[in-house]
Amino acid sequence: MVLQRQLTAIAQIYLQDSPIFGTVLLLCLYLTQPVLALGCLVGACVASATAWALAFPDEDRRQGLYSFNAALSGVGLCAGYQFSSALLAWIAIIAVLTALFSRVAQRAGVPVLTSLFVAAMWLTDACAPLLGLRSMAQVTDTACSLAPSSFLFCALGQVSFVGPAALGMLVWVALARRRWQLAMWMLYGAVLAWCVASSAEWMLNWTIVSSQATGMGINSALTALALATFERSRSQRLLGPALTILLCVALGAAGLSYFTAPFVLATWLLLPACGRWRWKVSGE
Repeated sequence: MVLQRQLTAIAQIYLQDSPIFGTVLLLCLYLTQPVLALGCLVGACVASATAWALAFPDEDRRQGLYSFNAALSGVGLCAGYQFSSALLAWIAIIAVLTALFSRVAQRAGVPVLTSLFVAAMWLTDACAPLLGLRSMAQVTDTACSLAPSSFLFCALGQVSFVGPAALGMLVWVALARRRWQLAMWMLYGAVLAWCVASSAEWMLNWTIVSSQATGMGINSALTALALATFERSRSQRLLGPALTILLCVALGAAGLSYFTAPFVLATWLLLPACGRWRWKVSGE
């Protein structure tokens, strides 16, 4: 039961409530870099323990709603910083904070999405020297090639820092086997980003756009997935990823490491402005 909840939390990175999907994702993280799987598990377990200790609602804990931001933060921090005991301790602190703020957001009726992951990455970037963390940004290249055969699944995998396109394809296949409609909407988001980035690169020579290709693919795919999961209208599902791409270009031009912030902002704008949100898991 405990392991099942952690795997479900990992699956919620892609808005799934399936421990099987979480197992596939964790395996892909391990095959990318074993330390990524470790960071993911540490984040998920500490956040889950925090939610249990504070007696957060059991059903939401079962679905991993208090833990998935911590799981993704653990992966992102292990991908961006050299592994050390200080990094593990910081992941644990972030996990406690994300669990607490997830509950606050839930009570306020705000869909947290991956906003806490973004906040964790920004906070770490600002505090890394004080924490004794050493960045790996100069030696790690996570950009996806614009070759259509690899870009689409590379971007889908990079949502969770899964590296090779082949592993991204495995994640997508696991999603498609569970809910093929959601998988196709997510693929649409990646295709739209590729069309924009490749046109900017090959036809218009707009490097300011093409340089954001991977970020656009990640955020556009997530937006399409989220809007389909929240059962928004077809027009919103079609246009939401386009709005996300515009936000990626704007934030990238400003020199900001935005992670999944464009996805969060676009989805917040397109969800109802009032009333309590409901996290409709894909299994319903």
